Amino acid sequence: MLIDSLAADNPATFGVMLAIIRRRRWYLWGLILIYMPVSVMTLQLTQSYKTTGIVCMIWFILLCIVVTLTAISKCPRCSNSFHMRNSTLSYFRKCRHCGLHICADKI
Repeated sequence: MLIDSLAADNPATFGVMLAIIRRRRWYLWGLILIYMPVSVMTLQLTQSYKTTGIVCMIWFILLCIVVTLTAISKCPRCSNSFHMRNSTLSYFRKCRHCGLHICADKI
C-alpha cells in the first residue's frame, strides 16, 4: 500500500499516460487547423458543393471522435478525467482535479 502511494507521486511512472494525453491533444489541434485548407482545396479541385459537404461531414465526425477521446483521457495521478470537471470540458495544461501538469514527466 505504501509502495502504491509512492508510485502515484512519481512522475516517471505515469509518463506513458501523459504522452497519450499529449498525443490526443495534438490530434485535436491538428484536425482543427486542417479544416479550412482541406475544405478550400476540395472545393477548388472538385468544383462541387456536394463533395465539399461530404468532406466537411467526414471532418466533423473525426472531430467528434477526437474530442471524445481527449475528453475521456484519465489523469495518471488521480484517475479522474484530465480535461473535464463535472460537465465542463477545458483544455488547460493541468489536470482539473489534482493539478498535474501535462509535461510533469519531462521536468
